[in-house]
This record gives sequence, C-alpha cells and structure tokens, in this order.
Amino acid sequence: MDPMIDASTFRAALATPELIRLFDYWQALRGTRPMPLWSDIRPEEIAPVLPRIWAWRLGADDDLRLRLVGEQVLAILRRNVRGKTPEDLYAPAEAAAIRARLIKVARVPTCSHTAGDIFHGAHRVGTGERLALPYAEARGGFGIIGASKATLDPDPESGLERPFDPQALYTLVGPEYFLRID
Repeated sequence: MDPMIDASTFRAALATPELIRLFDYWQALRGTRPMPLWSDIRPEEIAPVLPRIWAWRLGADDDLRLRLVGEQVLAILRRNVRGKTPEDLYAPAEAAAIRARLIKVARVPTCSHTAGDIFHGAHRVGTGERLALPYAEARGGFGIIGASKATLDPDPESGLERPFDPQALYTLVGPEYFLRID
C-alpha cells in the first residue's frame, strides 16, 4: 500500500526550496479544485523553479509525452527530450515504473514526493528529490508538472564535482509519499 499523508506533512517533507515554492504555487492555483488547469500556470510566477521543472502530457490511450523540461534537466540529459515517452528515455523496468507513477498522479489525482539516494547501476552516486503534481487541460485530458533536484557526489579520486553522464541511467531510490487530492 502506498503511504498517503496529509498536506501539511507532505509539504514539511519537501527539502528543496524550489520544490516547496512549486508545491505552494500549485496549491494556491488549484484552490478548491482537485488540480489547476495548465493554462493557469504562469512561468513568470515560478521563475526560480523553471530550471528544475519538467511536465508530461497524458493523452488518449495513456500516451505520455514530455511537454517541457528546464535548463538544469536539459543539462543533465544533454539531448532534446521534448515529445519523448518514458520508453524512449529509460530501460523497460524503470520506464514502466515511471509511467505507472505519473499516470497515478494524473488520474487519481495525487501528488508524489520522493527523496533519497541516486544510483548509477549498483553504485550510489548522489542524492536527489522529486515532486510530481497533476494538472488538467482546458479541453479535457491531464498532465503532470514537477521539479527535481539532483546532486552527484564529488569524484572519489579527484574530489572534483562529478558531471552527469548523458548516457548513464540514474535512479532515485527513496521512500515515495503521496498526497491524495479530495
């Protein structure tokens, strides 16, 4: 069973200032609705979050495609990912888990928060945090907007900052909490 928590506990678990700002903004936009409309979101109102942001559009037949990604996400991936599906970007098992999580966020609806260690294969290489929030489309349909923070540990041999490898598959492992929207 997925751990469902209340809104104040969910917010208190967020550690990254940009993720807190996005969650507070999302809460204010939605008001008494289950989720805001995509057209409600004004980038200029969340400018500090934009480098870390990503958004997926959930289309007919659960067609899930990246709508946009921020500069820091692009710097990690170092390739154009707009319009890509989870299956285009990740190994099959990870793509299935990402797809299931994102569809749950959009359709239940719920919010998702994960914080923990980042792994490359079996090796821990850093820490990260991820927030996923649902939105609705004015003409029907749903999507997920979120933000991530990832920090790689310094290289153990040189002590220098370790760059992200665009060919590597990184996995964030940690407890995932959900906030069910009523």
